[in-house]
Amino acid sequence: MLTSVLIAIGVLVGIFLIFIARQSSAMKISRELLVKAKPETIFPYINNSKKTDEWMPWRDSDPGAKMNYSGPEEGVGSMSKWDSPGKMGAGQAVIVESTPQRVVKTQLTYTRPMQMSQLAEISLTPQDGGTLVRWSVTGKNNFVGRIFCFFMNMDKMVGGEFEKGLAKLKALVEVK
Repeated sequence: MLTSVLIAIGVLVGIFLIFIARQSSAMKISRELLVKAKPETIFPYINNSKKTDEWMPWRDSDPGAKMNYSGPEEGVGSMSKWDSPGKMGAGQAVIVESTPQRVVKTQLTYTRPMQMSQLAEISLTPQDGGTLVRWSVTGKNNFVGRIFCFFMNMDKMVGGEFEKGLAKLKALVEVK
């Protein structure tokens, strides 16, 4: 009887692992918000690592994170590094593409709690009444990441943080 139960559990675990292995590794999370400001007003807050940290939601969730900045103050090469024993872990963000008043792309590299790389993009699209700000991140989940995503709704979890950050950016630039 015990042998049959163990075999059944083994088969179920095997089926689950095969299911996970067949899932796409591609990951994309995106949120957008209309901000009542011109792209010229918003752009400095997405093109400068220090100014970006003024509205990014991660600092609120992990205020003990140590931040370091290097490279140019803004534009391609502007870099922030973080190290925290808390939620943020350790990693760096480097601006790899910057088109004034339109888009900033940032390469994110996480080293702790697990190694991972993602590309973040913040785009600005003029609209009647302001600018549509779209924040998205793309990357690939390894096998362990796909298992994690099976049990956690990453779009809801990370997307919720994006929503908080965009709301902070909106409040910051609409006052100016």
